[in-house]
Amino acid sequence: MAAVRSSSGRENNQLKNHFDRLKFRTKLTILLIVVGFVPIAVLGVSMFMYAHNTVVENREDDMTNSLEQACAAVASQVAICEQMIDYFVYDQNVIDFLECSPEDKTKRYEYYQEVCNIITALEYQNLNMQTITIYSENITSSFGKETEPLSKLQESKWYDRLDKKGGTTWFYDSASLDFLAIHKIPSYSGIESYMVVSADTFSLLQSLQQMAVESYGVHVEGIAVGDALQGTMSKDSQYAVEEIGNFNGTECVDENGRFLSFDKDNSRYLWIEQEIEPLSVKAFYYTPTDRIKTISWDMALGIAVQIMVCVILILLLGGICSDYIASPIELLTKDIQMLDAENMQTTITSERRDEIGTLIQSYNHMVLRIQELIQENYRTKIAQKEFEMKALQAQINPHFLYNSLSIINWKAVEAGEKEISRITLALSSFYRTTLNRGQMMNTIQNAVENIKSYLAIQLCMHDDNFTVHYEIDEGTYNYYIPLLIFQPFVENALEHGLDLKEDPDHQLWISISQDEKDIHIEIKDNGVGMEQAEADKSLEYDAKGYGVKNVNDRMILHYGEEYHVVIRSAPGQGTSAMLRIPKAVKDGQNAHEK
Repeated sequence: MAAVRSSSGRENNQLKNHFDRLKFRTKLTILLIVVGFVPIAVLGVSMFMYAHNTVVENREDDMTNSLEQACAAVASQVAICEQMIDYFVYDQNVIDFLECSPEDKTKRYEYYQEVCNIITALEYQNLNMQTITIYSENITSSFGKETEPLSKLQESKWYDRLDKKGGTTWFYDSASLDFLAIHKIPSYSGIESYMVVSADTFSLLQSLQQMAVESYGVHVEGIAVGDALQGTMSKDSQYAVEEIGNFNGTECVDENGRFLSFDKDNSRYLWIEQEIEPLSVKAFYYTPTDRIKTISWDMALGIAVQIMVCVILILLLGGICSDYIASPIELLTKDIQMLDAENMQTTITSERRDEIGTLIQSYNHMVLRIQELIQENYRTKIAQKEFEMKALQAQINPHFLYNSLSIINWKAVEAGEKEISRITLALSSFYRTTLNRGQMMNTIQNAVENIKSYLAIQLCMHDDNFTVHYEIDEGTYNYYIPLLIFQPFVENALEHGLDLKEDPDHQLWISISQDEKDIHIEIKDNGVGMEQAEADKSLEYDAKGYGVKNVNDRMILHYGEEYHVVIRSAPGQGTSAMLRIPKAVKDGQNAHEK
C-alpha cells in the first residue's frame, strides 16, 4: 500500500512539473477548455436545484400556512378550556367547599352539590372536557367521583413540575391517551388544592386530523423542557418524546414499520413543524419527497438542452479569450526582465486601464517606494550616529570632573559645610549617571538616581520652594530606557511652570508604572500651564528649546511613531508629559521576546 502511494505521488509531481514548464498561453488555453466545463456543470446542477427548491419552497409555504392555521385552531380550543378552568377555580362555591371543615358534613355536602353542578355545566359546554377532578389536602377520602385526596396527585409523575403559582399546566397521559390540564385552586387558609381536567386528545386535535389527506400526514409528539420532556414516561429515561397522535394519509414509518422521528437526517419526507405552546407539543405536517422529485426531473430535461448550447459557445470563445489575455502578460514579462538589482531606476509603462494596467502601476509604485525606504534608512543611520557622537563628546575626560568634585566634597566635609557636601555629591551622582560610560541606554534605576540628583541640586537653587512626589514601581528598575529622557521635562516644569506661578503651592510628580508590555512614565506639575497648541508646538522644530523635541525624536527613532511623547496642558492647570516605552531588558531587546 505504501509503494502504491509513493508511485502515485511521483506521477502527480511529474504531471505538475510538466504543466509548470508550459508557456502561459498554452496553460491558459488548456485551463479554458477544462474549466469551461465546470461552470456549465455547476450551472446545470444549480438550475436543477433551483427548480427543485422552488417546488419544495412552494410546497413548504402551503404546508406551513395550513399547519399554522390548524395549530391556531388547537390553541384556540386550549384557550377556551383554560378560560373555563379559570372560571371554575375562582368560583366562590369551589373555594368554600375546599375551605369547609370536614367535620361540618352538612354544609360541606351542600357546597359539594354546587361544585358538581358547575362541573356538569362545564362538561356540557365544552365537549373536549371529559372529566374534572379536584385534588386537595383537605380531602382525606374520595367525596364522590369528582374529588380525591391530594396524596393521589402527589404520586403522579408530573406533580413536581406543576405551576404552584396558579397557572395551568398541560400534560399528556399515555395511559388514558388524554391531555391533562392541571390548575392550582386558590385558598384563603393555604390549603393546597388542584383542579385536573381530562381533555380528549382526538377531539382537541381535530383540526390537525383534517389535514391528513391523500399523501399528507400529521404527527404530534411531546417536546423537551430543560432536562425533562413534556410528554409521557419511557422505559429508557425519566421523560422522553413519545408519539401522541399520527393522523396520516401516508404513514411515516421505516421498512420495519417503526415510526421515524423528524430530524435533520430524515430525508424521506418533506416536513414542517409547529409548536403548540399551551400543550407543550410539536405538530409535524409531512409528505413523501418522492412525489416532489418526479416533478423536478421533468424540469431537468429542458435544462439539459440549454447546457449543451452553452458548451459549444464556450469552446468557440475560449480561443479568442486566450489570445486576448495572454498577449499583454507576455509583454509584461519581457518588460520586467529588463530590470535588475543594480538598476532600480528602470520602470515600465502601460496605457491599459484594466487589472494588468493596475499591476504595472503598482509595480512602478513599489520600485519608487523601495528607493524612498533606502533613503529613509540612510538618513536614520546618519541621525543615530549624530546622537552617538553627541554622547561621546559629553564623556571627554569624565575622571577629571569626578576627581575635582570629590576634592570639593572632602574640603566641604573638613570645613563642616554639610550643604555644600550634599550638593557636591548630588552633582557627582548626576554627572556619573548622565555620562553612563558612553552607553545610549540606561536602566530605570540609574535614570531615577540621575533625576533625583538633578532635583536635589534644583531644590538647593530654589530654596526648597517646591515639593517632589515620587510614585515609582521598583519592579521596573531593571528595564532599559534611552539616556536623559527625564531632565528636559523636569527642567521645563520648573522653568516654565512652577517658577512662573505666584501661588507658593509648587508640586512636581514623577511616576513610573508598567503593564504587560510597556513602561509608562509621567512627569506632571501644578504650574501655570499653557495652551494645548503651545504644548504641541514644543515637540516641533520651531519650538524655543530642543530638549523636549530631542527626546521625542529619539523615542520615535528607537521604538517607532506610536511611541511619541504626549504633552497635555491647560492655562492654570499645570502640564503633564507622558511617555510610553516598550519593556526591554538589555540593548533594547524586548522583554517578552527574551
